[in-house]
Amino acid sequence: MDASTVDVAVWNIEGDGGRNGEHRDLALDILSELGDGGPDVLLQQEAKFSRERGSQLMHTTEQRLKLRGFLSAPNPDADADIATAVYVRPDMFRVDEARPRAKPWWLHPCHVVVRLGKCPVPLNLISFHMCCFDANQRLTEASWLAMHAQQGMVTLAAGDTNSYPRNPERLALPEWDKVTDRAHMVHRTYLDANGHRRSDTGPDTALTDAGYQDLARYAADHLGQPDALAATAGQNRPDQGGPQRIDRPYGAGGLAAALVRVEVIDNEDTRTVSDHALLLLRFNLARLERVLTRPVNALCA
Repeated sequence: MDASTVDVAVWNIEGDGGRNGEHRDLALDILSELGDGGPDVLLQQEAKFSRERGSQLMHTTEQRLKLRGFLSAPNPDADADIATAVYVRPDMFRVDEARPRAKPWWLHPCHVVVRLGKCPVPLNLISFHMCCFDANQRLTEASWLAMHAQQGMVTLAAGDTNSYPRNPERLALPEWDKVTDRAHMVHRTYLDANGHRRSDTGPDTALTDAGYQDLARYAADHLGQPDALAATAGQNRPDQGGPQRIDRPYGAGGLAAALVRVEVIDNEDTRTVSDHALLLLRFNLARLERVLTRPVNALCA
């Protein structure tokens, strides 16, 4: 933790680091070494085993990172009850509520409403993991997230979109006729009006049309950080189209004005833990306080 910044980590930790913590210690080592003492906020996906044994893995994370943890609502009707999680630094954020969510998600998001210090405007923190197999379902989930970009709301929503950015980037989208994992091809595409398979960019389109900004794209375009658009998954899956930027952070309500840096941390250690890279977002504390202190009508001016 740097006293001048608010550091947010976003990470899909494959299989929660293992039911018995096979890779959990390394994951926590990596996180604790971010900045000066670890992140102030962690938005985790694939918290698959964090409910088990009295939320043992969640509490281990709380203790190691000195954060307070929350898990998404149980989802017993899904194929697998894979939770998402939000962790916040308790001496920095006051928690207003943790909102349980069910419909319309396949895997439930974790939504925690906090206030930064004495700032009067609440901040929505949403960790999400969009459906892995259905473009229509992902679009529905994105439309739910769009509700939290309404006027007066300040929201940070980040996670695994299982889909692609709509605007061209340095990473070309998969050439689907060359993708040998045909089930993956179906999962990540939709049929256009002519019956042709197209890369699913629907969630990104819905979120940015609703008023969210892709914060990694903002860092590349406005902060001179092209590496913010590096691949976050697929590095070892040429059969699925290769490296792509499917883990993305979105901000609404003026959050981009406080953004300092977006880093994609992809190295031997992170690959040992997960098939997804770790994202680190840094916000200037003073600027974030201004965003969360402005009158409601100024937030969306």
